This record gives sequence, structure tokens and C-alpha cells, in this order.
Amino acid sequence: MRKLSLAFVAAATIAISFTSCKDAYVDPTQDTFVKDTTSIGTYARKNGLAVTETNYGVRYVITKANPSGKLPSVADELEFLYTISKLDGTVIDIAARDTAIYFPFGLNAMLPGLEAGFAKVREGEKAIFLIPSYAAFGSSDAVGGKLPANTPVRFDITLNRARSEDQQIESYIERNKYTVSELQTNGLRVIKTLAVPTGAPLIDGQTVTIKYSGSLLRATKPFDDGGGKTLDVPLGRGSFIPGFETGLKSLRVGEKGVLVFPSSLGYGTTIKYDAVGNVAIPPYSPLAFTVEVVSAK
Repeated sequence: MRKLSLAFVAAATIAISFTSCKDAYVDPTQDTFVKDTTSIGTYARKNGLAVTETNYGVRYVITKANPSGKLPSVADELEFLYTISKLDGTVIDIAARDTAIYFPFGLNAMLPGLEAGFAKVREGEKAIFLIPSYAAFGSSDAVGGKLPANTPVRFDITLNRARSEDQQIESYIERNKYTVSELQTNGLRVIKTLAVPTGAPLIDGQTVTIKYSGSLLRATKPFDDGGGKTLDVPLGRGSFIPGFETGLKSLRVGEKGVLVFPSSLGYGTTIKYDAVGNVAIPPYSPLAFTVEVVSAK
């Protein structure tokens, strides 16, 4: 669609803004860099952790292996559990069995140290990440003040799933108990929640009046609900994202439906922001639109 109205909400503890990072990044304060890496090395030896070093100075060890599991690919949705601790053993945050976290992988949506660690973990595996402060929460107090600035951290994680866009869509349909009426080769699913076989078909050149709302697949609220008003859609002019317009043409006047499609038919790699500058739609986001066709002329 064109207008966005709701910020993308993510878990505040581990989310960062969509800004670029470089693997070569080193904290400009050399003392902090040395302190962190020394502390982490000492901690690993003291606790008998056979760690391996990866990007950003992160050290990791797989504590439960699943060699046949899938490694995450860019834009996969990660479903994981975590416990965050200081190196003195103090637990400062936890996402346990019933509070799994979901984040896109490889898009700088997470802490740099988490991105680096998850690149080495397969579905079904558990791991420990020891992350220097400059690749974790940095030079500010974090986690409600529980974590002082410039503090290296330990993440104990379980990676439940790494879902592709298609898998995310299938999971969304299953969770909502939808029955797909039409599956197109481009990945668009049309789900008719109210069929009107006698309704007039929609064709290019018409202006279609609709009610609609658009959501991310895990959102509890839409990013755009049309403000409760109807919207006029001129078909065939390319004024709207392809998944929305193509899906709309699979409905008839009077019908209601849900249009679900991959990011290739939506906003692709583009980040969409709301009116106050928050991320409303991250890159590589499959979308779902609930639509009611009111009339066509």
C-alpha cells in the first residue's frame, strides 16, 4: 500500500535500529576493547568453554548440536529463546519456553554480536555467545539499568526455527486456520473468507472501492487500517504494490478475503517508516491484507 500508520514493534531488550554495521568495527576506545576481550577469554577458560571466535570478537560454543539442522539464511525469521547474563553470573533478562522471540536474520535488526553468533547455529541447536560490549549494548546502560555501560555479556540461546518467507506464510495460514482459495506461482495466496460467486469480477480499468487493513504476519495490530474509511483502487495502473493489486483482482464485488504474499510482491528490501519515523515494515517482510470489495465501476 502507500500510507503506513503503525511502528514495527520488536522485543526491546535485543532490538536495535536498522542501521548498517561492518564486521571490521572496533570500539574506538581501545581500553574497552582490550578489557572486554580479556574478560571474555578469562571467563571462557575459567568455565571450561571450548569457544571459537567469529565476527565482532564474539566467542561461541555449541552446547547441543543438531548437525542436520538448517543454518539461517539472510531474511529468515529466527525463532529463539535466550537468557542474558553478566560474566559474574547475574541473570539480567530471559525469554523462556512460552516467550519465544522472533527476528529477521542478516538485516541488522539484532545486536551485531547476536547476528554473528546466529550465523554459526543451526535449527534445533543450543549455544553460548560471549559478546563484547561494543557488539552488544555498547556504552549506555541497558535492560532497564540492570546492565551497566561497556559490559560484555553472555547469551544462552536455543534456536527453534529459521523460517524462509514461504515457511512464514504457511505458518501464518496454519495459525489462523485459513483455507487457501488460490495459490499463484509468484507465491501469492488468496483466501476467500466470504465468497459471492454472483458478484461482478474485477478487471483492469475499473476503480474498485474497498475496505482493508494490512499487517505483518506476527503483528497484533495492522500497520495500516485505512483509518476506517474506504479506499478507491484504480486497477491496472500499478499504483499499489503487486501482491495487493493482483490479489484484489482474484476477488469479486461483495467478497471478503485475505491476501498473503512474499516481500517480492510487496516492498522487497525497502524499509517503510511510519509518520513519526519508526520502522513499520522491515525489509523482506511477507504481508497480509484483509480486504472487502464494496463496489466497482
